[in-house]
Amino acid sequence: MTDEPEDLALWCDARTFTPVRDHPVRWLDWEKDFELAVELDNSVSLESWLNVRDQGFVYCAVVKGDRALARAALWTYSESRWEVAAVRTREECRGRGMAKSVVSFVTAHILAAGRAPTLHTQPTNLAMLRAAKAVGFQLIDADPARDGA
Repeated sequence: MTDEPEDLALWCDARTFTPVRDHPVRWLDWEKDFELAVELDNSVSLESWLNVRDQGFVYCAVVKGDRALARAALWTYSESRWEVAAVRTREECRGRGMAKSVVSFVTAHILAAGRAPTLHTQPTNLAMLRAAKAVGFQLIDADPARDGA
């Protein structure tokens, strides 16, 4: 048994989605942008970077010069649902809306592909919850018809 709180499950759809375009976001290239991934998260190795690609992840980031300031991943984990995952913002860039921009970018892509956007986070991650809710994500319990969809 663990003391870790259970992740909250959130969903979004075209009705609830509110695009946020406060910062320019672009997809990261698996071959050319590894250094950006490492620079934002020094725990990333080339092996782990390529491993997550093989698991269906694609990353985007707010990039300024040679620095990734915030990033998020798109995880294509099923035919009908895709996840907004691995959101991270540089400590010195927090509170500027960059997380909202990357979450919005991935969510817009998921909706354009005709999939249902999902997102999971711990209940103690208040910054992630604020970013997700600003883009239109809601707790799955908020719409019981979506639960298990």
